Amino acid sequence: SSHPAANTTDITIADIGAGSGAIAVSLAVNLPAAHIYATDISPDALSVAKRNANKHGVSHRISLLQGDLLAPLTQPVDLIVSNPPYIASDLLPALAPEVRREPRLALDGGADGLQIIRRLLAQAPAYLNPGGSILIEISPEQRPAVHAIAAAHFPTAHITHANDLLNLPRCVIITAAA
Repeated sequence: SSHPAANTTDITIADIGAGSGAIAVSLAVNLPAAHIYATDISPDALSVAKRNANKHGVSHRISLLQGDLLAPLTQPVDLIVSNPPYIASDLLPALAPEVRREPRLALDGGADGLQIIRRLLAQAPAYLNPGGSILIEISPEQRPAVHAIAAAHFPTAHITHANDLLNLPRCVIITAAA
């Protein structure tokens, strides 16, 4: 790598609602100096994540923590990433069959789809280091609402978004003041 610093700088990352561990494992593989905390409320999901971490040889850098959102973390982290449940409950029956095979807990974001994101962002100030960032996957039409929720909990943060391959807002990025 042309950036030796990237391999020596310790960074702590929390993947919240880690599910099968796809994000946590990818981060561990690509960021050799990172330590990753992967939380999920489902013990079954975490056992799948553990198998995936072992398969990719990164289990020593991923701490699997069972519990609700950020609550299992014992210390603040530099980066919080989450692909939370963000689909409104009444839209679930209309989803494609391959999506409906996912556990309902992994999809159901409550009446307006923002219930879990609201709770995540309410917890987050206590768990993010100064200058740290939060990346949350959203449904594109939720961007203004999530931006507003983020601004309420992080009034001094820089809040922006990243687009997906269809050029729709798919990830809200919150960077706390240093």
